[in-house]
Amino acid sequence: MRIPAVLGLAVAVILALVEGSHGQVDLTKVLVGTWEGEVKARMQRGAAAGADLKLVITSVTQQDGKWIADGRLGGKDGRSAPVKVDVDPSGSKPSLRFKGAAGTDYSLTLFNDKEMVGTATLTTAQAKSSTGDRERDVRLEKTN
Repeated sequence: MRIPAVLGLAVAVILALVEGSHGQVDLTKVLVGTWEGEVKARMQRGAAAGADLKLVITSVTQQDGKWIADGRLGGKDGRSAPVKVDVDPSGSKPSLRFKGAAGTDYSLTLFNDKEMVGTATLTTAQAKSSTGDRERDVRLEKTN
């Protein structure tokens, strides 16, 4: 009688391990690379204006139990600044949070292996000097 119970438990553990391994994303493989796209302003009267955005992620490491990505953030014009990205793999899709050099807060979610979507939240000073809301839509595609 005890053997079937032990076998049943062993099968359950093996199935849980197999299912768990399929749900995890190799963060380094998926995130490292060049991501290009734009930040779109939500303007009054339905109009939209966009600014180019380029995020180059050079590494993803785990430090003190947290995932951190290093990279550079800028426009497609080639100017960029270093950026540290907090990576949260705990949800159904990994999410990224970081602050740009001008103080803009970015919150992105990996949509699939080639796309990230989310928002950029401008500082109060940035929002006053521009038209539209503080919240901007962001969409990035992996180019390499």
